[in-house]
Amino acid sequence: MAEMREKLMHFFNIGTLDTPEYVLLGDGITSLTEDFNPESETKQYINQANGTTSIKSYTPSISVEKEYIKNEKLQKWIDEKIKILPVGTAAESDYIRVNIMETPTAEGTYPAVKRKCSYQFDNIGGDAGAELKNSMTLGGIGDGIQGTFNVATKTFSESAA
Repeated sequence: MAEMREKLMHFFNIGTLDTPEYVLLGDGITSLTEDFNPESETKQYINQANGTTSIKSYTPSISVEKEYIKNEKLQKWIDEKIKILPVGTAAESDYIRVNIMETPTAEGTYPAVKRKCSYQFDNIGGDAGAELKNSMTLGGIGDGIQGTFNVATKTFSESAA
């Protein structure tokens, strides 16, 4: 039997890179998929019947469509950021992917990947008579950092190199 979706968790930093404050991407979000966006190159040499595909890079991204929950921490952060629509480095943060199906390294602490990201606000609104929704996209920046994440204290520890 397949595992349930709630076992793959994504936490987004609404603090700063120096003083992170991670919130679970969960309440108000009915679907979330981390796309890896591989860039590949295919070549076929004249002496081959079939080509060869090489993977050049990945640029992970997450599209988040969220119901507007007025007093929720993430929503309050979004409301403030939408007022100014930050760009450049002002629109950067990080997110952490935690798979709680993996063996914990300590009580409530699991292997995790932290990824620096840009964030953009795609839209806010919805149809007449429907719930208000807002959408944002997190775009990966550079390589992920391997480590562990404590889901209770919401702290990330980088693995020793």
